[in-house]
Amino acid sequence: MSTKEPYVLIIGSSNIDMNIYSERLPKKGETVTGGTFKQFLGGKGANQAVASARSGSKTIFIAKIGKDLFGDSMLSQLEKEGINVNYIIRDEKEASGIAFIMIDENGENMISVAPGANVKLKPSEIEKNETIIKNATSLIVQMEIPMETIKKIFQIASKGKVIKILNPAPLKPIPQDLLAQIDIIVPNEGELIRLHSLLNLNKLTETQDNKIIQASQNLANLGLKTIITTLGKKGSLIYKSEVAEAIKVPALKVKAIDTVGAGDCFNGVLASKLTQGENIISAVKYATAAASIAVTRKGAQKSMPSAMEIQEKYNEITHHTIK
Repeated sequence: MSTKEPYVLIIGSSNIDMNIYSERLPKKGETVTGGTFKQFLGGKGANQAVASARSGSKTIFIAKIGKDLFGDSMLSQLEKEGINVNYIIRDEKEASGIAFIMIDENGENMISVAPGANVKLKPSEIEKNETIIKNATSLIVQMEIPMETIKKIFQIASKGKVIKILNPAPLKPIPQDLLAQIDIIVPNEGELIRLHSLLNLNKLTETQDNKIIQASQNLANLGLKTIITTLGKKGSLIYKSEVAEAIKVPALKVKAIDTVGAGDCFNGVLASKLTQGENIISAVKYATAAASIAVTRKGAQKSMPSAMEIQEKYNEITHHTIK
């Protein structure tokens, strides 16, 4: 792949997802039987890379995986998706990451992750890929890799003209100086409120959507240009700091059977469409359309829709009024 072409760069995690589908999620100390087991490829970074590639963008993925059968499987599948995996690192000592996921009949889930090689991705290994990072059109980073590595990624990306996106999941404390280097942050509603609390920002006094806007305004004061808060079946809310404007994008009504990977689908397609030249509102609408398809299918990477499917669903969303 020529790095002169516009491309999405995703740096993050790759896991094997071991899913159990059952009528309901167990309570503490309880055993729920009668479920169905399926194994999928997952990990936030890898999921987002698949979503980006399927939505029509050249995609490079950087990660660290084990030199084991799971790692072999990850590489093979990502290559089949057309993703450039030349910069993925194989760890001789650590196993590939594993996620155990329980999903109920409404598509809600509980997840436990053994990160393995994901948490061994070092800043020094990132520095070796400086050119790839600086020349990307859009970059997504999640938080299943070490914070020092995340900081190094954005330091390098800031030397270029990259659209820098952070998906703060799973959420952990984020230094304020790091936030100032990010163009777009994409939390869900709970992550936004928790991040606001971790940063010790002004107390939130509003309710519902107004609380999201208030939290977004406070984050924008730290240097962030755009905050996109995903709201599940309620859609998403875009806050653009340059014009102090909040725009709500509604979701389509669908029957969700598995929400695992829906947020990753959203992020991957968002970066893809920005790379293809769409404006932020249009890119969010495409991402919303894609996620509404993903939740109707089982598995994370397996559920990611094609560019044609996304376009068809996008056309439906354009008939909805953006409030």
